[in-house]
Amino acid sequence: MRRTAKAARRAMIAGGAAAVVVLAGCASPAAPERSSAAVEVVELTPAPAGELDRIAWAVSSEPASLDWIYNADNTTGSILANVCEGLLRLAPDLSLEPALAESFEHPDATTWVYTLRDSVTFHDGSPLTAEDVVFSLQRHLDPAAGSFWSGAFANVASITATGPLEVTVTLSAPDELFNAYMSSPAGVVERAATVQELGETYGTPQGGVNCIGPYEFERWDSGQSITLVRDDDYFDPELRAKTETVEFDIVRDPAAVVNGLLSGSLDGTWEVAPSAITRLSGSGVGTVYYGPSTQGYNAIVMDPTGPLADPVVREALSMVIDRQAIIDVAIAGAGQEQRAPAVPGTWGYERDAFQSAWDGIESATLDLDAAKELLATTTAPTEPIVLATTSAEAQTPVIGAEIQSAAAKIGLDVEISSVPVDQYYAVYTDAEARKGIDLYLTAWGTDFADPLQMYRYFETGNFYNFFGFSNPDYDALIAQAGTQSDPAERAASIIEAQRIVVDESLWIPLYAPYNTMFLNARATGAPASYVQLHSPWAAMIGAAG
Repeated sequence: MRRTAKAARRAMIAGGAAAVVVLAGCASPAAPERSSAAVEVVELTPAPAGELDRIAWAVSSEPASLDWIYNADNTTGSILANVCEGLLRLAPDLSLEPALAESFEHPDATTWVYTLRDSVTFHDGSPLTAEDVVFSLQRHLDPAAGSFWSGAFANVASITATGPLEVTVTLSAPDELFNAYMSSPAGVVERAATVQELGETYGTPQGGVNCIGPYEFERWDSGQSITLVRDDDYFDPELRAKTETVEFDIVRDPAAVVNGLLSGSLDGTWEVAPSAITRLSGSGVGTVYYGPSTQGYNAIVMDPTGPLADPVVREALSMVIDRQAIIDVAIAGAGQEQRAPAVPGTWGYERDAFQSAWDGIESATLDLDAAKELLATTTAPTEPIVLATTSAEAQTPVIGAEIQSAAAKIGLDVEISSVPVDQYYAVYTDAEARKGIDLYLTAWGTDFADPLQMYRYFETGNFYNFFGFSNPDYDALIAQAGTQSDPAERAASIIEAQRIVVDESLWIPLYAPYNTMFLNARATGAPASYVQLHSPWAAMIGAAG
């Protein structure tokens, strides 16, 4: 039996509690008094007063393709969200709202019925049909296509057009996440004839795309930029684009992004580099906004046989990490302490229940004495813990140094390994790239506000279950949650499963970053919350007063 020293863990090292930050309707855990001043977290920026001719938006990489089934990175997502809509979309409060489907029904546990909007057209003027929806969804089921979103369709038995503007999805087993996935690229609709006619050029600079959205694809200058223009025939008057042209400039150098924002040659960007927040905030050129997010930043345990094989060692290490120091230094205060893999932004229902469970997690509470006491109950490893960092992310060396320093306080040796960029990101798909790494630093979150999506990653055999964790009780809880339409019942199952993951310390949660965005003073209207991958955010930007 592990000793937990519960009373000691409840005492924050600085003593006392600072003001609570309100995050999208739920209170975050109180931070130590020594934390930096709380930032204002908002869902929306001020409404625009008029229209703009053009904005230039910085993205850090070039999409490999604009084909929606391969849309799995932030750059591609933030562009395509304005061009290719799905059956549903995310609202600024992270809730689901109708998009191409004006409504949906769930008549029984294994059936979803989508009623499409009438008189909606693709960018080439062709009408939206149920057959286009069936084609678009079925494409994820084709192994030869290699969709990145095929997992969302794991329980799909059939997708059929049951009327001119009606599509019925029949599941082989209940899956309460399926409908939420229709707000992601899994639910995007493209004209079937376009994909068939363009063939291998679809989604490329030569072929482009032909979807439904407030913007349409105009031009892709390889290595330079992607340009979108307003579709004046877009179906939703509330999201008619307020800016005529949006140019996404590919700027890989973070310093060049900051210089462009300060000079005014760039109007905005998502995911502002932490090192640039202070400079941009005080520039007078524009505003750094902070929004609620479903993302968390974790130290993921990779090797089940290495120095972190013992869950007691993992928990002791977690307890000695100064999360607030990491937030203050690595991300300039733009986040809150994290206690579990699924962060508060994922709590789309039963917030009080999830908050209560979150407050009761003590392994993420800084307590050096309790960590020493806990580690004394087991045999500490003698070999070093290899922690991978990369120069591609400014925060990882800072976080690595804090974890190394913290570990030393309880006699654990952490060795920092700076990994080349390509190899660092290869760990997601290549087992060879993971060899020799005990701890891996990465952001991870959900595509919509349901923590069940996050906790499915820990199921036996899941592609992203790098540790190889397997627990029949855990698997049963996650499977049960996937069948529970009652939010309270589903939350109870998830909370019990979360307890297992937290007790095992499979991931060491570090912080829940706010969604950061910079907007030039001449522009306003964009949502600040983490919906830029699943909602036509650029259409909301117009001229400031």
